[in-house]
Amino acid sequence: MNIILVSNSTARTRSISLPLVLLIIGLLSLLPALLVWALIVPHGTHQHKGIPTSIHFVSASEQAHIDALAQQVGEMEARVLRLDALGARLSNLAGVKGADADALPPGRGGPMVDARTMSGVELEKHIHALTQSIELNGDKLSLLEATMLQQRLKASTLPSTMPTVVAYNSSSYGWRVDPFSGKEAFHEGLDFVADSGTPIYASAAGIVTAAEQTPDYGRIVKINHGSGLETRYAHASQLLVKAGERVERGQLIARVGSTGRSTGAHLHFEVRLNGAALDPRKYLQSAN
Repeated sequence: MNIILVSNSTARTRSISLPLVLLIIGLLSLLPALLVWALIVPHGTHQHKGIPTSIHFVSASEQAHIDALAQQVGEMEARVLRLDALGARLSNLAGVKGADADALPPGRGGPMVDARTMSGVELEKHIHALTQSIELNGDKLSLLEATMLQQRLKASTLPSTMPTVVAYNSSSYGWRVDPFSGKEAFHEGLDFVADSGTPIYASAAGIVTAAEQTPDYGRIVKINHGSGLETRYAHASQLLVKAGERVERGQLIARVGSTGRSTGAHLHFEVRLNGAALDPRKYLQSAN
């Protein structure tokens, strides 16, 4: 079947076959659908390089929650740094080097069973519990540091170190015959017989309360160790410290001599508690 078209201007006839007419009608009917599909449906083949395929917008409440978690993590990091510093101080008090203390880090492991991702609320609770644990452990370590420091200070202020390198006369403390009067008298210290000039050391740390010349003791150094405890170093030939000076255990403070009421070069060493003389041997033997 053919359709015949007649033109008025040319009076010529043109024929169009039926299949061609049907094809044109079909294309015209599909044109609106093709336009809708091209304009509405997204196409993955037209992505630009470097531009993400999807964008996630964070709400104001989510951002506030993230900021709160970040602040808690920052506070935890600050507490961990303080714990590290406290641990270093405790290592020094215990005489452990930092490398030795960190040589064996705590081990963790085991099979992973029923693993799942924590929610934001669970993560926040976990951070809060961890922060409290860090704070509690920090308090315990601070108390331990104070206790160790007190023990160390107490040990350093006890006169347990020999005040000179020579041995003392074991029978010199107590009742004896006075070398000048020939009468029985109480000797309140230990005598260390040594050559003149032999070094005299502080038996413990403390504050020098006197470094002077007296008639009986000659040149003498007195050291206050706190809690009413005092040591005296008498008959020295030379004084090497002054009143008000702080000295450490084993520090050179004087030299042996024979000044004052003395028959020869020696160190007269006393330990006193609230002014009363004690037997120095009990302190010196505690060092062994």
